[in-house]
Amino acid sequence: MRMIAYGLLTVILSSFLIVPMVELAIVYREKIVLDSAVRNASRVAKDRALEFEHMRNLDAVMDEERFKQYFSEAFEDGMNLSQNSSAGRILRFTSNDGKFHPFTISLYFFEEDDGRQLSKVTIRAESDYKFKTALMRTAASLNSNVHYELATERTYNLSVRN
Repeated sequence: MRMIAYGLLTVILSSFLIVPMVELAIVYREKIVLDSAVRNASRVAKDRALEFEHMRNLDAVMDEERFKQYFSEAFEDGMNLSQNSSAGRILRFTSNDGKFHPFTISLYFFEEDDGRQLSKVTIRAESDYKFKTALMRTAASLNSNVHYELATERTYNLSVRN
């Protein structure tokens, strides 16, 4: 009888160790998905936002509004989101299926001129993480200090080569 009690105690205590590790694996998976969506959306936006008239002189001049438009469309499709608002350089998205908390995307545009004109864009995506396991959701509801933020930041240098 004592061995059965030890076995049950081991199973219960190991679940308190295994569940956070499972949640950690899910967090890493979602960070990879977010990073991939940002990379793909920025690649699409970069290809379509460069102005062709300036590319003849090997200048990378970017139309910021077109970049924001194409980026938001590709990011929406990649993450199953819909855009709430677009105020200046800040884009806000909400999840269509309730899988994520709202996302905030910040876009910073820079231009350099060192003989050729270069454009840079820094993209920062962030959202509070929505816990998937019941134990972590309970811990988050009981303690306001239990939270995690999904975030990624990328800087892209846009240039034209001959």
